[in-house]
Amino acid sequence: MVAHQQELLTLLMFLGYSDARCNSNQIECRDGSRCIPYTDVCTSILNCNDGSDEDPEICKFWKYDNECGSNRGKFYDRLRHSGCHTAKAACDMFPTTLDNRICQIVASRKLVYIPPPQPGMNVSGEIMSSLSIAVNTTLTSDHHQCPMLYIPIGQKCIAFFSPAKVSWAEARQFCLSIYGDLISITNIESYDMILNYMKEALLTSSYWLGGRYDMDTNSWAWVHDDSPMPLGSPYWTMKHSDSCAPRSPPHTDPFSSPGDPLPGAACYHYLQAPSQRKPGWCSAMTYENFYYISDEECEATHSPLCLLNRQD
Repeated sequence: MVAHQQELLTLLMFLGYSDARCNSNQIECRDGSRCIPYTDVCTSILNCNDGSDEDPEICKFWKYDNECGSNRGKFYDRLRHSGCHTAKAACDMFPTTLDNRICQIVASRKLVYIPPPQPGMNVSGEIMSSLSIAVNTTLTSDHHQCPMLYIPIGQKCIAFFSPAKVSWAEARQFCLSIYGDLISITNIESYDMILNYMKEALLTSSYWLGGRYDMDTNSWAWVHDDSPMPLGSPYWTMKHSDSCAPRSPPHTDPFSSPGDPLPGAACYHYLQAPSQRKPGWCSAMTYENFYYISDEECEATHSPLCLLNRQD
């Protein structure tokens, strides 16, 4: 792992889990109601009130070794071929012989489920797992208005994850991994609040949105529900053209191409995005275009802009 990724992972661990209240031989139940010994996880005996110590998704990879026999809840040291140890000790002594998710849970000090790492991301699987833990952990905490990585903007929780520079598809997978989706901007009030935050935070990264050209609807549409994106001002940017072309009337129908110019229409060198109506083009708010929405090739690399999927 490169140095900056290791630094990010360390920072995430420190920020996400510094408030754990269990001792070094214990792990916290998912609902925070109690602490249990590491040796009580996935032993077919329920110890947590919420059942998180016997979560079948966790127990799929939290598997003990037959070599430990009566040493219930311990892992065999396959590096030295001797000795059985708790999950905490095993992650300290021989983590490479364990499923990586076990040591991620141990590092979090809380029984949160970690989804398997998703392929194709330009952010390491270890960091992705840590991000999932961090968000999952703070989702269950009453004192957080928004979980870790997200900030409150209006009534929504939004994440500007500037460190990642990825394609649109990878950005969406990133958002899904932290319990959100690429953001949809459906009204001017939401757009204005996001712009105000970006201005106050002095952001200079470019961000993917949840819109893309969709063949099924024959329109620029939001990915989460296939509803059409708003067109025209004040959302979309202008793009310069070397050739001068008569301008069509305002384009308001998302399901059709722009109309023909009126007779005698003036000639301009600027067109309003989106200029593309074909697969492979996605929407972004780029610093180059002053954070107006622009159509970009989906394989370009920008940062994810995620909206938390609320469960309440």
